[in-house]
Amino acid sequence: MAYLSSLLLIAGIYLAVLASPGPNFFILSQMALEGRRQEARQVVLGLVTGSVFWVTVALAGLSTLLGQHPWLTTAVRLLGAAYLVWYGAQLLRAALAPRPAAADAPAARHATPWAAYRTGLLTGMTNPKGAAFWTSAFAAIFPVGAPAWFYAATIVLVTLLSLGWHWGITAVFGTPALRSGYLRVERGVNGLAGMALVALGIQRCLAR
Repeated sequence: MAYLSSLLLIAGIYLAVLASPGPNFFILSQMALEGRRQEARQVVLGLVTGSVFWVTVALAGLSTLLGQHPWLTTAVRLLGAAYLVWYGAQLLRAALAPRPAAADAPAARHATPWAAYRTGLLTGMTNPKGAAFWTSAFAAIFPVGAPAWFYAATIVLVTLLSLGWHWGITAVFGTPALRSGYLRVERGVNGLAGMALVALGIQRCLAR
């Protein structure tokens, strides 16, 4: 019963981390609104892999290593910040670019499955919000001396929660009604999402 309570606590806190807006949400919602749902789903798989990576790192005790060597945590934070600024800048450039005439409009952007997966993987592994959770809060709530099955159950739990949440974002923002409305405000949404990601990146660069 005690271990079940611990699993529920981990699930509740992790869902709260997932629900708070961050780079995962901005990237997935923007791709789904553009009608790139298949790519967004590949990004989801990358994000889930990133989540599994972090929970495995935490369970292996490497979170303690990161705590003992702050420069490693700083390196992860700066790498993630640089990636957020780069991705946000791409959205801002798309928002500010002159809109082509209908006859001259280029075909919709489509990344390869590997490129989309890589985007999700990099976002998940360098997301400062996730890294902070796994290297601090998670270490505090994980029960000491837990049996081997609890470790496996935690990894499965995190995988299912991450997959379900991120997949849900692509489903909600990929609905026809939202997409039709998005097409009318596409430049503004890209601009806002780009500014949000750049601001997140700069904030992480300046954080201590």
